[in-house]
Amino acid sequence: MIVLVTGTDTGVGKTFFTVNLLKVLLDAGREVSGLKIVETGCDPLCEDAKRISEVCGEEIPPIYSFRTPVAPSVAERLERKEIDIDYLKSKILSISKNCEILVAEGAGGIMVPISGSYTFLDLAREVADEVLIVALNKLGVINHTLLTVEVCKYNNIPIRGVFLNNYEAQDKSSETNFETLSYLLDVPVYEFSFSSDFLLFVNLF
Repeated sequence: MIVLVTGTDTGVGKTFFTVNLLKVLLDAGREVSGLKIVETGCDPLCEDAKRISEVCGEEIPPIYSFRTPVAPSVAERLERKEIDIDYLKSKILSISKNCEILVAEGAGGIMVPISGSYTFLDLAREVADEVLIVALNKLGVINHTLLTVEVCKYNNIPIRGVFLNNYEAQDKSSETNFETLSYLLDVPVYEFSFSSDFLLFVNLF
C-alpha cells in the first residue's frame, strides 16, 4: 500500500506527522517504511528525509533533492537538474514492494508541480492508494482544506482522513476549525498536537 502524505500548504507539519505516524506503526510491529519523495531547500542537508530515515532506522534519501527552497518544478529549472517522472514513479513502486505500507511525503500541497505541469495530484492518481491531508489549525484552514479535499475527490483519489495540526494555537479560529471541518466534510477529521496523540492512529490502516 502506498499512502501519500500531502498538505493544505507548506509548513503545516507534514514531516512531523509522517515521522510520528511511522514511529507508532513501527512500534506496533507493522511493516512500514517512509519516504520524502522530493525535497527542496537541502542546504546542505535534506532535513525532512533525515528525520524520516532516523525513525525508520536506515538511510532513505529523497528520490530527487535540490538546494533551492522552491517548488520542485522551479528548482529543477533553476538548478538545471531534470526530474524524470517515469523514474520517480518506478522508484516509489519499487520501494513499496519491500514493505506493507509506504508512507510517502510530498512537498507542499497536492497541486504543487513536480516537473513542468505534472503535480503531486497526478502522482497520487497514478501511484498512491490513498492520501492523508495535513492541515495547520489557523485562520484560512477551512478554505484550504475544502479545496484540497474537493480536488482529490474530483480525481477519485481516496482520502484516509484530514489531520489538523494543533501544535500551536494560531488564532481565534483555532477554537472552532475542527468542529467546522468535521461538519462540512464527509471524510474523517482528526486532531494532533504532540507525539503521544499518534497512538490513536495506530489502527489507521
